[in-house]
Amino acid sequence: MAAAEVDQVRVAVGRAVRAARVREGMSMRALAAACGVSQAFLSAVERGLSTPSLATIYRLADVLGTEPASLLPPPDDLDVAVIRSHEGRMVPTSDRPNAALGRLVFSDASRHLEVYEYVATAGDDLDVWYEHPGDTVLHLIDGSLRVEFASRPSVVLQPGDSLVHAAKIAHRWTVEGDQPVRLFLVVVRREPVNRR
Repeated sequence: MAAAEVDQVRVAVGRAVRAARVREGMSMRALAAACGVSQAFLSAVERGLSTPSLATIYRLADVLGTEPASLLPPPDDLDVAVIRSHEGRMVPTSDRPNAALGRLVFSDASRHLEVYEYVATAGDDLDVWYEHPGDTVLHLIDGSLRVEFASRPSVVLQPGDSLVHAAKIAHRWTVEGDQPVRLFLVVVRREPVNRR
């Protein structure tokens, strides 16, 4: 993705976060505290100067009572979307220095859908627990991946394996062995997030 496109995405995310915060009547300080980030960082996000990690986007969406996809730029054409291999925004899984990067392939709040591609090695930091509404579909293409659940036995996936689970079950990933993993992750919301 070209630098100008990255800047446009960053600005769009910042505007979406600010609009959702204002709509909820939250101060920047209150939102930052609820999400565990600094007010300075949140200010930089809203001004389009910093990119939030995937974990932060999920926390922001949860606190703001919306879907993560609503904080991300929509595709240009919602009827037919072609995403080339060089397209899509790279999003770190967490705010840690060695966080694994995922490519946001597609997100559409109206369809309650997010699609990511991940390529990660054993040295990448994936040690983040996720828990959110909807269902998760994971398809492993290369490598070996352990998926841990807070309240269920862990599962080890091999190339060609798929896993579907309720995303409300806290889960995290670990790369098994020395080979990098490549996978696609699809998050499908059963219904819009609305706590009002």
